[in-house]
This record gives sequence, structure tokens and C-alpha cells, in this order.
Amino acid sequence: MKYLTDNDSLENINNQLSCIDTGDCRLFGRVEAYSCKNTEDDKRLKKHVDEKYPAIDGIVEIGSWQSPHSPSKQSPLNETISRRTFFYLLATLNAAFPDYDFSDLSPDVFSRIPLSIVANTVNTTLLVHLGIDSEAHAVGAKIWAAIDEVIDLNDSELYSFNPDGEFEPDCEEQANLWSFYYFFLNRKLKRIVFFTARAVSCLAPMQPEEKNIIYMLDDSNSQSVEDLTMYDGDSRQIVI
Repeated sequence: MKYLTDNDSLENINNQLSCIDTGDCRLFGRVEAYSCKNTEDDKRLKKHVDEKYPAIDGIVEIGSWQSPHSPSKQSPLNETISRRTFFYLLATLNAAFPDYDFSDLSPDVFSRIPLSIVANTVNTTLLVHLGIDSEAHAVGAKIWAAIDEVIDLNDSELYSFNPDGEFEPDCEEQANLWSFYYFFLNRKLKRIVFFTARAVSCLAPMQPEEKNIIYMLDDSNSQSVEDLTMYDGDSRQIVI
């Protein structure tokens, strides 16, 4: 996967989300675009995936998604994706976290997920910590506009990486509170946008690289959760 660097909107967002101190926790977020053009490492990974999952139809079974707030206790049937799509997800993780090797992840740690759920998760985890004021609205609008510009959300498939403690990046760091890992795949554009964020308790020691980029937020003007912005895939805009 080739990291695409020529997008000012994503760069500005990443500067805003690189490290945010809310007083209760520290947030780390980034939105990155990748071309599906294979590197040498990708070619080796693809060969590995093809050998590990040699099914004639080239299909692998991924995990199922279900809202943790759903009243139903029944789990939906697992979905299937192409082996190539599975390879794209692994290759993106390897590119995004070069200090880790995700080559042997099981397909069931990934699931296909609706855009509305992704937007809601972003709102109620990441944006809620921005004070839920005009700044949160502005950041939320910029995030979705930039992603849509790069990937065309209405023509994309969305996937989630749902790791356990053993395979989660930065799991060795103590006091992780929550995290999410989302992939926006546009096959026509042969491009993936990777959106990830996590929160670490402020009780955990601050890492040296955090100190130069920390943002102190004033939450004195906090509003209700209902005021968070939400992406509406049909209208192509951020709506309340």
C-alpha cells in the first residue's frame, strides 16, 4: 500500500488529532489515505494470504457486526469477503503500523459495518472529548468532508478491525480506554482511507513525543451529546 501524502485536508486533520489532552484522557487520532498499489512487502503478504487461504472461490469469512446496544442477543451470520479485500485490510494495517506484523490475523477480526454506526462511534468517542461545542462541530465536519473528498463515501465499503488485547496496536501501553479502526475501501479508485483513534487515561505517564504536540482543551462550554454532528451518507453533508 502506498501512503498518499498529497492531501492538505487530511494533513490538517491529522495535525489537529495528533494528540489532544482533555484533562481526563489523551486522544490520538489520524486519517490516512493509501493507494492499493502493491509494494514489495505487499507482494509477499499477498502470496502468504493466497497460500494460507487457497479456496477455489477466493472467499474468506469475516466477523459479524452487532451494536453493543442492540436488545437482540442473536448474533447475525458472518459475512464473506474476497481474499483480495482481506489482503487489502491486512496490508493497510501493516502500512499504518510498521512496527507490527498483522500477516497472520484471522479474517474474523474484521467486520463490515454501516456508515451510520461508524459516524456515531466517532461522535460519541472522539468528538465528545472535544468539548462538544463549535470546535467539535467544525472538526467533525472537516473530517467527513476530507474523507469524502478522498474516497467518495457513497461508493465505498466500510470495514472495522476488532482486535483483542493480543493483536491491538499499542496494547503494551497501559491505561488504554477505547479505540477504533475503520477502513473505507473504494474499489473503483483503488484507494483506502484508514481512520483510527484511541484514548489513554491521563493517569498514564505521558510519552516524550506527546509533549511537543499536546493540545489543552477548555470544556467549559460543553453541550449535550445530541448536538454532535453526524454524517448523512445520502445528503453528502454533516447534519445535526
